[in-house]
Amino acid sequence: MSKRSSIWQRWLTKWLKSRLKKDSVENRTYIIQALGKVGDESALPIILDSAHSEDSTIRRFAISALADLKDARAIDALIEALNDSENDIKTTAVIALGFLDDKKAEIPLIELLKDRDNSVRSQAVIALGRLRSTQALPILEQMENTEPNEWIRRYISEAILEIKGGIYS
Repeated sequence: MSKRSSIWQRWLTKWLKSRLKKDSVENRTYIIQALGKVGDESALPIILDSAHSEDSTIRRFAISALADLKDARAIDALIEALNDSENDIKTTAVIALGFLDDKKAEIPLIELLKDRDNSVRSQAVIALGRLRSTQALPILEQMENTEPNEWIRRYISEAILEIKGGIYS
């Protein structure tokens, strides 16, 4: 994302923001998603605020919008979302952190390797591979032999290769 938003991005962001208070919860979720897709950095405060909503649907869309913005200022909110009670919100936050490539997320992602939910755990493995987490390497090597889920074992193998400078370098 460019640090400077175009006039159209700013105009569209302003219009979308004006609709947030007037529309239903369902429409607000789509507006939040659109704010992320537009990519105007001035939408970040509203999306960050929405990431703390009591409504889980709004939180889910806000976390996804933070991923779309690809703004490093969202790292703390995404890390916080890793503790959400909803597994799909945690999974969305994990995916976003993997793409933002910030080592600050490394330890929280390593902690998710113990999560009960297969989606959360598998996405944590993938994100740690993208981060080339040398801290996660010994844990992943151990998990390669103990993980009961075949697909997660495959993701573990790919993550290990990535960390060691393998297939995607």
